[in-house]
Amino acid sequence: MSEKNETFEKEKKTLAISKKKTPQPPAKPPKKSTTLPTITPADIWEGFNDVFERFRRDFQNQILPSTEALDKVLSTVPKTRAPLVDLQNRGKDYLLKAEMPGFKKQDIEIQVYEDAVEISGSVGWKYDSKNEKYVCKERACETFYRMVQLPEEIKVDDVTADLKDGVLEVTLQKKAPKQSKKIVLK
Repeated sequence: MSEKNETFEKEKKTLAISKKKTPQPPAKPPKKSTTLPTITPADIWEGFNDVFERFRRDFQNQILPSTEALDKVLSTVPKTRAPLVDLQNRGKDYLLKAEMPGFKKQDIEIQVYEDAVEISGSVGWKYDSKNEKYVCKERACETFYRMVQLPEEIKVDDVTADLKDGVLEVTLQKKAPKQSKKIVLK
């Protein structure tokens, strides 16, 4: 055989060998898991919190007025405050002291019950003329109310009160003072 034929035969064999290779089948995709993800009660609770927080945020302005609008409404209402009080047990009676700076005797009302004391009143500036043009109005009318429960019954007819230097003092006589005895340890 000639060289040409030999080269031709070799090429033919290599082509035949390369043709005999069977292609590999494509890789199968991984199977999908059929198990559901685990959900804990904490996950459910967090989901509810998220939903309600979104609801609150979305409808806050419709449900609750803005702070500016609320401040505007509240500025027209007279301010109410509760006076600070001290209640002292002096054995046969109680001494109630209440802070009343700027109040006069005619501004304060005291109502006494057998087991409680009510203190109320109002004081402040009354703007008579609505035609006046104010640049600033900071003085206002203040009202106050305080009810103090007493640990024992008192004699309603023997109550005295005095207002001095912005401090109200109410003396409350006990009906039947409780007996006490000091015990010394051995």
